Amino acid sequence: MAGERILFHVDMDAFFAAVEMRDHPELLGRPVLVAGAGARGVVATASYEARAFGCHSAQPTAYALRLCPHAVIVPPRHDHYSAVSDVVFEVFSTFSPVIEPLSIDEAFVDMTGTERLHGPPEQAAAALRAAVREATGGLTCSVGISAVKFIAKIASGENKPDGVTVVAPGDELSFLEPLAIGKLWGVGPKTQARLAEHGIRTVGDLRRRSRDTLVAWFGAHGEKLFDLSWARDPRAVEPGRLRKQIGHEDTYAEDVRGRDALCRKLLSQATRIADRLTSKHMHARCVHLKIRDHTFKTESRQTMLAHPTCDARVLYQTACRLLDTIDGVDRRAFRLTGVSVSELSRGEVTSARQLDLLFDERSAETKRVAESAAEGERLQGVVTEIRQRFGHNALFPADAGDSARPGTTGAVTRTVDPDRDR
Repeated sequence: MAGERILFHVDMDAFFAAVEMRDHPELLGRPVLVAGAGARGVVATASYEARAFGCHSAQPTAYALRLCPHAVIVPPRHDHYSAVSDVVFEVFSTFSPVIEPLSIDEAFVDMTGTERLHGPPEQAAAALRAAVREATGGLTCSVGISAVKFIAKIASGENKPDGVTVVAPGDELSFLEPLAIGKLWGVGPKTQARLAEHGIRTVGDLRRRSRDTLVAWFGAHGEKLFDLSWARDPRAVEPGRLRKQIGHEDTYAEDVRGRDALCRKLLSQATRIADRLTSKHMHARCVHLKIRDHTFKTESRQTMLAHPTCDARVLYQTACRLLDTIDGVDRRAFRLTGVSVSELSRGEVTSARQLDLLFDERSAETKRVAESAAEGERLQGVVTEIRQRFGHNALFPADAGDSARPGTTGAVTRTVDPDRDR
């Protein structure tokens, strides 16, 4: 691959399940489902032993157990997985400074120009996999290698687990030719069904159609599909890209009724998000609420904060205010709640914000607000550290009660989707 880009897509193997099996050796070799329990539980990750029975992520737990009755159910520990992910990404950074995270367990790594340090691509991939295994106590990853970004991602899934797939320059079209059309980015079930109506089931089938034909069928998306079928993807790895959103949601075995009970759920979710923001030295400006009732009617709200924050109390109170914009909260039963944050930024923001506010014409009041925010964030750092050492319930805030009731000061965006995720 001399003279060409060398792009890795690194994907941890059955990450959540692998972490649980590492931490609990008695689970090794057994089918493991990291999943919520009960009639409404959903599989987050299935071990490869469970996948052999047809189990997979996003599957209802009850259905997965029908496929594999002897599977072991392990409740997810998202904060723990996030901490392990930090170790994995630290390993990536020792191989290249150009890393683009896609999720907690996968990333693009631009290895172009690193041959003198790490050797040819396959040798470098072997060294990276060995380093991940050593740093994490045995966790494995799979690597796809290509000069084309989306092909590297496809390739990482071809020899799982613990495998390497190299698509050398010039081999891209032959690699893509037999692949199912659903392997391409942007081809979901609906697009796949429409393509099948035209006899297109593989990438090779797609490539044999003209650009004009695909544009006539799908508009601008058709042009993108045409380019992908010909291995055209000039995008570079985007280093240091922040996650677009951090969130936590729960589906409950029994419906939750009443505002106070719902706010207690939001409190737990807000503190988990605040801990993750704090541990990553990040702040959020936008708060989102998602809620689904027993009829599967799903509603969402969001609002912008006056200033970015990582303070759990601010996130919690904002989520409760958003809850107050949902009609009939005290008359309905709810099966799911979720809180998430976006408009993320990295680094310290409180001190800079204070300087701006001190010169405001209302300096005394704004100084007080800034100092209160700074104190809240300092306290958040302390409690996050304690919970990381001793568990989420080691130090938990009391319910803010009526203090969360005042109306939100930001504009609220509403979305209602009665049919979503049935």
